[in-house]
Amino acid sequence: MRMSSAEHPWQAQAFGDAVAARRSALVLASYPVLLLLVILAAFVRYLWVALAMYCALLFVLSCAARTFGAGPAAADGGEEEARAGRGGLSAAAIAAAAPAFPYEPPATPAPRDCPVCLEAMKAGEPARRLPACAHAFHVGCIDMWLDSHATCPVCRCHVVPRKGGKEPPEGPALPSSTEPPLPPV
Repeated sequence: MRMSSAEHPWQAQAFGDAVAARRSALVLASYPVLLLLVILAAFVRYLWVALAMYCALLFVLSCAARTFGAGPAAADGGEEEARAGRGGLSAAAIAAAAPAFPYEPPATPAPRDCPVCLEAMKAGEPARRLPACAHAFHVGCIDMWLDSHATCPVCRCHVVPRKGGKEPPEGPALPSSTEPPLPPV
């Protein structure tokens, strides 16, 4: 008992147009949302691209600064200035301040360890003793440290006196008369 559209043409025309109108209104309303989603997706994509380009630019500039910043200084003999900027000493200054010598263990039975690498110092190994504090180290260990620092790695006293002659007093303060002296380290 189905009615054909030929019997009631006004129903097909009335309901069909309403459904079609609803469908077209939904499609028309979804266009701005779709457009907004496309713009947002493009923005996010370009944001990631811009972030990647910014990181790459920072990397290239930092590499160029390291490469070209160190080149002219070394060519002009400014290696000492660059090392002084890092706080280290040159190989000549290290050798002058603390000459290498063959290590001889002390008479005490306790073996001495290199404070940098924490290995025992053996008899006959090349070593350096810092003049300001008398700490002893393997030559390779202390040379690597003094290349980037101008102080003892144990007590932080300056290996070479600072320029200007006004060096603050290093080491322990003088004990007062009421306190007993500290044992040697």
